Amino acid sequence: RELFLHRYMQTDPNWANFLYNPETNRIGLLDFGATREFRPDFVNTYFKIIDCAAHKDREGVLKYSREIGFLTGNESKLMNDAHVDSVMLLAVPFHENKPYNFGEQRITHEIQDLSAVMLKERLCPPPPEVYSLHRKLSGLFLLAGKLDSQFNCFVI
Repeated sequence: RELFLHRYMQTDPNWANFLYNPETNRIGLLDFGATREFRPDFVNTYFKIIDCAAHKDREGVLKYSREIGFLTGNESKLMNDAHVDSVMLLAVPFHENKPYNFGEQRITHEIQDLSAVMLKERLCPPPPEVYSLHRKLSGLFLLAGKLDSQFNCFVI
């Protein structure tokens, strides 16, 4: 909801910025100093990328990745494959209607393995919004893993 509904996101994944309330069994967010707004066209296209990945639509991921500016359209097949593979890996928790075990995931390691190709083959920098967004998302992935969290992402 932070990103796709409100288009604002607190982008600092520091663990000290989260507060657990045992009475409600909910996590609250603190420190809004690193909050940023995201443009509607960026959010809408980013959602299409994630939705395509959740539905295992590699061509859609590639199409919208070009539209948003991750790729120029002139990349090598190796770069296109590495980029799409990394996006598809991020969507693995959304593939099945069952709890996903973040404590046992290897997604972050697999994406790290692809990063060497992407660093070497990339023709353009990612859209500027991506840096803060991906910092937050990677922090949440690592937090969920550290907490050995298991929850159903499919229903999100």
